[in-house]
Amino acid sequence: AGEAPAALALSVDDDGPRQARSYQVMNGIAVLPVSGTLVSRTRALQPYSGMTGYNGIIARLQQAASDPMVDGILLDMDTPGGMVAGAFDCADIIARVRDIKPVWALANDMNCSAGQLLASAASRRLVTQTARTGSIGVMMAHSNYGAALEKQGVEITLIYSGSHKVDGNPYSHLPDDVRETLQSRMDATRRMFAQKVSAYTGLSVQAVLDTEAAVYSGQEAIDAGLADELVNSTDAITVMRDALDARKSRLSGGRMTKETQSTTVSATASQADVTGVVPATEGENASAAQPDVNAQITAAVAAENSRIMGILNCEEAHGREEQARVLAETPGMTVETARRILAVAPQSAQARSDTALDRLMQGAPAPLAAGNLASDAVNDLLNTPV
Repeated sequence: AGEAPAALALSVDDDGPRQARSYQVMNGIAVLPVSGTLVSRTRALQPYSGMTGYNGIIARLQQAASDPMVDGILLDMDTPGGMVAGAFDCADIIARVRDIKPVWALANDMNCSAGQLLASAASRRLVTQTARTGSIGVMMAHSNYGAALEKQGVEITLIYSGSHKVDGNPYSHLPDDVRETLQSRMDATRRMFAQKVSAYTGLSVQAVLDTEAAVYSGQEAIDAGLADELVNSTDAITVMRDALDARKSRLSGGRMTKETQSTTVSATASQADVTGVVPATEGENASAAQPDVNAQITAAVAAENSRIMGILNCEEAHGREEQARVLAETPGMTVETARRILAVAPQSAQARSDTALDRLMQGAPAPLAAGNLASDAVNDLLNTPV
C-alpha cells in the first residue's frame, strides 16, 4: 500500500463551505497530480498506491472546469503509461475541457505511452530537462505455463464452447492464427493512438507513426513536436500564470483598441456633420444629437435579463442550479460558455437520486447490508459525482 491521498481542500464562497476540492489551487491554477500506472477505474480521485484512475482524472477535471476560482488546470504528470481501457475517453475529455479553460500538461518527470496520449490532449505541454516522453505504441504479452505445469504433474483441461473462447490462454502454445489476430489488433490500436495525437497536436499521423514508439528526453520531445516548452518543474505554475495573465491582457487590449477606434470614427463623423451641414434650429439639433437614452437602457436591461434567464433555464442547468446562479452573476458570461461549463460539471445529489441503485433498493425485500467504508470517505470515488 502507498501513502494515503492528501486531504481535500474545501472551496468556499460568501455562503460558507460548498464542495470538497479534489485538487490544490495555486495562484488560480488547479494542480491535478497524475502519477504511477494509469488504470481504468480506482476508488480514489487522486493517485493512490502507485496508480491513477482515468475516472478520477475525469472527475477532477469536471470539478475544476466548473470552479469559479480556477483560471486554468495543470496536469502534473509522472507516469510510464498504463491501460488502453479508458485512456482514449479520458484524453477526449481533456480536449473538451481545454475549450472551456486552459489545460496544460507538465512532464514531471515522465509522461510516456498512455501518459503521452493524455498530455497530447492538453492545450500546452511543458517538459523538464530530464523528462521522459513519447512511447507512442502498444504492447501485450502472452505466457505459456503448460510445460512448467506438466513438470509439476499438473494437467489443465479447458472445456469451452466457441472456437475463439480460449484464444491466448496461458496453458498452451499460441497458435499462429491467434497471434496474427492479436498483432492486427495491436497495429489498429497503435494507429488509433497516432490519430488521436495527430488530432490534438497538429502533427501528421505519419510523423507520429514514424517515432516508432521511441522515448524522448527533455529538449528531444520539443524537437519531435511532442512538447512546447522546457521548464524547471518549480517554475511551472509561474510560467502558466504569466501566460494566462498575458492572454487576458491581450484580449482586454484588443477590446479597448476596438472601442477606441469606434469612438474615433464616431467623433470624426460627428465633426463632419457639424462642418458640412447648415445649422438647424436648437430643438432639431438637440433631437438629432441626443440618442434615445431610454431605448438604449431598455434594450440593455432586456439583453441582460435574457442572458441571465438563458443560463438559469438552460437544459444543462438542471441539477446544477447553484453553479448556474454563480455563472449567471458573472459579468460577461455568455449563455453558450455557461452551457459548456455546466455540461461537464457534476450534478447535485438530489438530481441524481433516481439512480439504478435507488430503484434496486426500493424493490429489495430487505435493506441491503452496509459494505466496508473506504478509509478516506471524502476521497471515495463512489461518493463523488462523475
